[in-house]
Amino acid sequence: GRERFDIYCSLCHGYDGKGDGLVARRVRNKSDIATGWAPPTSLHDAPIRVRPVGYYFDVITNGIRTMPGHADQIPVEDRWAIAAYVKALQRSQNATLNDVPEDKRGDLK
Repeated sequence: GRERFDIYCSLCHGYDGKGDGLVARRVRNKSDIATGWAPPTSLHDAPIRVRPVGYYFDVITNGIRTMPGHADQIPVEDRWAIAAYVKALQRSQNATLNDVPEDKRGDLK
């Protein structure tokens, strides 16, 4: 999932999913932004993090706002892998100490 996310999604969403990928930064910095362009959503915003994995599969497949669907470009298995990776990425960036098993907490620095 990470490999496919990096290929297809990171240009807009960034490698960390915060919505600050190369395309997003370039368009935001241009003075002639096309009317109607919606910047990519951060995948770490609270309302987005609670969405089920199927939501991400649907968005990758059909698109949302100004993001086009990628059903013709990304195989079904890869779309599911990306959706699962998004959930893992969200968890990794928003984890608390309680998410770490007690026997592993001593390994944290």
